[in-house]
Parts: sequence; C-alpha cells; structure tokens
Amino acid sequence: MDPMIVQAVVAPAFLLVGLSHAVQPQLWIRFFAELKRTGMAAAIIPMYTLPVALVLVVGHNVWAWGWPLFLTIVGWGMLIKCSLYAVVPGLADRVIESKMAKSPRSYQIVGAIMALFGGVLTWQSWV
Repeated sequence: MDPMIVQAVVAPAFLLVGLSHAVQPQLWIRFFAELKRTGMAAAIIPMYTLPVALVLVVGHNVWAWGWPLFLTIVGWGMLIKCSLYAVVPGLADRVIESKMAKSPRSYQIVGAIMALFGGVLTWQSWV
C-alpha cells in the first residue's frame, strides 16, 4: 500500500477532528462523559480507532524524519492505546475520568496540534 494514499485519506480526518476538538471542546467532554456512562467505552473506543490505527501501522510505517513521521507515531500510539483499552479492565473509564479529559483547554490544545499536523499533511499529499 502506498503511504501517500494512506496519508491523503487519514490526514484530512486528523485536520477535521482536530478542528472539532479545538472549536467544540465541550461537545467532546460531553461525548466522553456519555460514553463512560454507558459502561462500554473499553469496547466502543477500540472499535472505531483500531481500524485507523491498523491502516496507519500497516500502510504508513514511515520512520524517516519529516511531517509524515507524525502519522506513523500516532498510528502506533493509537494501536497501543486500543490494545490496552481492550484488555485492561476499567482503563478507558479511568482515562475519561481524569482531570485532563474534563478540561476544555486540553481538548483545544490537542485539537490545535492535530489540526496543524493534519493540515500540513493534507497539503503535502493533495498538492
């Protein structure tokens, strides 16, 4: 699989989700609180993020210094996080309960970083 195709598909998603985190942090706080309330966070989070993580790890395993390295590192991080959530009871709920997961500023900072990298990588792969 061509890493540039993976980048061209995944980078805009990072851009949009990052912008959403930055401009609507309260929405994300409410979303994760509701997810915790269901008791299914440990199943639902990996169900949605594991496929993206696997696509990045398998299709974009680029370890050369540069902007694309961000996607490789994020892919491996997502894979590790999904694996831990799936096999360590209560971990997803503990993370959602953390102070950082309830802070609008945390979502804005992470969102801005995601949007920056997603924007640069989208630009590189689409132009």
